[in-house]
Amino acid sequence: MGEFQTYLPIYAIVLAAILCVGETLILVRTNKYWPLSIDDYLACGALIISALIFESAAGVVLMLCAWAFMTGNLYAMLFTRLDPHTGTRERIPALSVLLGAASLGLVATFATLISRMVPA
Repeated sequence: MGEFQTYLPIYAIVLAAILCVGETLILVRTNKYWPLSIDDYLACGALIISALIFESAAGVVLMLCAWAFMTGNLYAMLFTRLDPHTGTRERIPALSVLLGAASLGLVATFATLISRMVPA
């Protein structure tokens, strides 16, 4: 996981950009109520800010919080849509990939935090 930690800020920025573009496309093409997207934009903003200050301890902690929030949000969206009674089954593959990517970021950031806490 050490090699991935080097690229973690870039990974966070790329995934945040993908999520922002995707969320914007959904807002433009569907009748989604726009306040429901604010949390996604805030999580993306937190990821980008944390990537820019990643060398500091606060950057790693902020990134961990942003990944945790994003992972929980994507989990809720995915399984709400998979609900057998009320689920819409919309964008299941995209949500699955994003949930996996956010989970990977969460684990890698947590590993980074732990490795920085352990004295060399």
